[in-house]
Amino acid sequence: MKIDEMKIEKTRHRLGGEKRAERPSKSQARSIALRSLVFLAEDDERMGRFLALTGADPGDIRALSKDEGFQLALLEHICADEPLLIAFAAAEELAPESVVAARTALGGGTMD
Repeated sequence: MKIDEMKIEKTRHRLGGEKRAERPSKSQARSIALRSLVFLAEDDERMGRFLALTGADPGDIRALSKDEGFQLALLEHICADEPLLIAFAAAEELAPESVVAARTALGGGTMD
């Protein structure tokens, strides 16, 4: 990296541009996942789509919500749909990058 490019990177970082979200703890990531479940449940269409794509039974949601694999599935679902990710992040006053970081903290791989 050239000196001018390094100055630009330092300036971006100092001004808050292009920062990566800090990786949340597993507990924080689980909390974000549960909040995403509430967000999905607030809209029948959103919840219906999630249930259809995952094959989850609505009657099992309460029990499943405690399972870390299910929590990861929630965040995978949210992160796979950019408009949904942005809507959830805005509703929860989170940066979309924080939601993606929560997904990673629960064991999700990198997103392409």
